[in-house]
Amino acid sequence: MDDAEVPGRKILRQQGNVQMWQENIDGPHRDTGPLLRYFVGSPDGKATSFDTPGGAWEHFRRLTGAPATRPPAPKRPHTER
Repeated sequence: MDDAEVPGRKILRQQGNVQMWQENIDGPHRDTGPLLRYFVGSPDGKATSFDTPGGAWEHFRRLTGAPATRPPAPKRPHTER
């Protein structure tokens, strides 16, 4: 599941061999345009599709044991302006 393999795919998270990504897919009607869908899976297995990023994130967390929150970003040193 490489970004270059599928146009419109963006890898959001990866831990071990489990990836979470989003894809633009064609909508059911011509006038609605592309829809954004979220997927969780491994390169050698079947992926699970989600309509919301929250659902995909919870599934990703269950599979990988990832923490519920991101670690805090490192503080940048203050510079005088």
